[in-house]
Amino acid sequence: MHILFVTDNFPPETNAPASRTYEHAREWVRAGEQVTVLTGVPNFPFGKVYEGYRNALLQTERMDGIEVYRVWTYMAANQGFYRRSLDFVSFMVAAVLGSFRIVSPDVVVATSPQFFAGLGGYIISKLKRCPFVFEVRDLWPEPIKVVGLMREGFLIRLLNGVARYLYLHSDRVVTVGKGYKTQIQDKYGVPASKIAVVPNGVLFELFSRQGRRDQYRKELGWGDKFVVVYVGTHGMSQKLETLLEAAQYIADQSILFAFVGDGAEKEKLIRLKGQLDLQNCVFYPIQPKERVPSFYEAADACIVALRKSELFKGSYPSKMFEALSMACPVILSGEGQSAEILMASGSGIVVPPEMPETLAKQLLYLQEHPAEATAMGERGRHYVQNHYSRRVWAQRYLELLRQVTSSRDS
Repeated sequence: MHILFVTDNFPPETNAPASRTYEHAREWVRAGEQVTVLTGVPNFPFGKVYEGYRNALLQTERMDGIEVYRVWTYMAANQGFYRRSLDFVSFMVAAVLGSFRIVSPDVVVATSPQFFAGLGGYIISKLKRCPFVFEVRDLWPEPIKVVGLMREGFLIRLLNGVARYLYLHSDRVVTVGKGYKTQIQDKYGVPASKIAVVPNGVLFELFSRQGRRDQYRKELGWGDKFVVVYVGTHGMSQKLETLLEAAQYIADQSILFAFVGDGAEKEKLIRLKGQLDLQNCVFYPIQPKERVPSFYEAADACIVALRKSELFKGSYPSKMFEALSMACPVILSGEGQSAEILMASGSGIVVPPEMPETLAKQLLYLQEHPAEATAMGERGRHYVQNHYSRRVWAQRYLELLRQVTSSRDS
């Protein structure tokens, strides 16, 4: 089977869509399938071409057996709605044009969070006369409305119409969680039988402790402080101001907040740190994927944060599974499906979103009960290994794609 996967992000980019697609595709190649990825030139999150690449009309490379086609796009940093939208639309058009170089796929898969990639994938599937699978990682256009980038109006209604069309006209919809599945069913009237859930997961060979905690802490200069780490996108959906406000409540304690990553809100957060005169917060740049586990191993706890919204109740942040795989206890500032997982695993503490004082109190609790924090981490590691292996879910995803192609053939 020849799988053509359309995605706006792919390694060496390190965000969640890039990692998920690459890790699935690599497993499919290992299972004997032919996989082609149609993507852009790596530039996320800064909107600048990575070293070793150029923003050419079309270039190809081979990565762990995956044939990668990279097309030209208009590039924009991960901030500002209109320039990012132009980036997304340019990728859709370039991907459709670039697909003429790709021969005979048996199925086209396209992934959000921005569904112009999905629309491009749908058009390509029609050109190639093969099934289309739409992978939904975010329920666009709802996030841009929730965070205040756009108000309800004609454009939002238009985007909702495109989303509905893609959901109803795809051969299968794949979501990362049951919450998203329910929301798609309820809002767009998509039959439950058409929607499959393939959650985020972890590659355990990458996210496992190496016994170098003291070494990593020394390298990072953390000393004997209780360190809570946030790793990931610094965007509007995370509402990371909550973490800085929590840091203000416990500024006189030996607790350090470490922020790792980048995003549209990072500069704003750094300015807020200065305004609040917070000495217990430190920001690190975005890290290579292989470097991320060392931050989890060195930390005493991890924070996963989400903005307060009905939309984000269906979210399954991949960073939560990575932290748990590293036996790092998690404090979730959020609610919904991710909270249910954390509570079921006994691997952390859930606090309501956007409540900094409550978050600060729970951090103090973990600091004062190190044995319990360690036990949480171990429970989380075992839970993730039993339920969220990326390799296991990649095989289930592959079986789904085989079913889609065989049903179209019959």
